[in-house]
Amino acid sequence: MHKKQIIVTLVGKGQAKIGEVFIHKGPGSKCTDCEYFHVCVKNIKPGRIYEIVGIRDKTHFCKQYEIEMQVVEVVNAKIPAAAFAKQAIQGAIITFRTPTCDLEECKNYDLCFPEGLKSGDRCEVLEVTQNLQCPLGFPLKKVLLQLVSAS
Repeated sequence: MHKKQIIVTLVGKGQAKIGEVFIHKGPGSKCTDCEYFHVCVKNIKPGRIYEIVGIRDKTHFCKQYEIEMQVVEVVNAKIPAAAFAKQAIQGAIITFRTPTCDLEECKNYDLCFPEGLKSGDRCEVLEVTQNLQCPLGFPLKKVLLQLVSAS
């Protein structure tokens, strides 16, 4: 099992719940001049999905958007995805690859191109759940992946 990297960031107080999952959309137009910019948005990456695993006893008032922000601890979220069968081994660290496919109507399309992952990402295979039927004949399995940080 790969060690999960804890990242400290800020979220709106109402969103600060253990287990809450969110996609970071990037900084708002008013964020760059904020004194909390580095902890709030700079240390998490746009387009990535995070899960709140800890809530710290500290809040900050966001002057730019006039809301109360809670200090939280997050990790990269677990993401359901399709992986090539030869890579679908629980505990393995793999390089996630999207297949060459444009069949957007395929029932597996969202697993092959999951939000929060990009082709070339290093991920840990947390779980292998089932074989997938691919109309193009790719040997795919449904897996639960988690981004791993570069060591």
